[in-house]
Amino acid sequence: MTVGLFSGGGIFCGKRGLTPLVATFMLIGFALIVGTLTMNWGRNYVEGIKGEVSAAAKENVVLIELSTINTPLKQLQLEFLLGKMNEGEYLVLEKSAIGR
Repeated sequence: MTVGLFSGGGIFCGKRGLTPLVATFMLIGFALIVGTLTMNWGRNYVEGIKGEVSAAAKENVVLIELSTINTPLKQLQLEFLLGKMNEGEYLVLEKSAIGR
């Protein structure tokens, strides 16, 4: 006679399983734990990337003193960079400022 897990004298014989309500609560708890871990990992990942971008952005910053803008071309470039004109306007005015 073979003894199985669920038959005759097996180790699970006579044991009751989880009720559906308890199983539901366990699944909800598991989902909350996995969600919390994922959100924490994502927040740390994004903050790490933001720090790298901030460091790279600081390396590429150019400070311009207003007293050094002594030519019309520099003034034109500054206005374009500040968004006071679009690219088409900038190119037309640049050609006239250069004299071409």
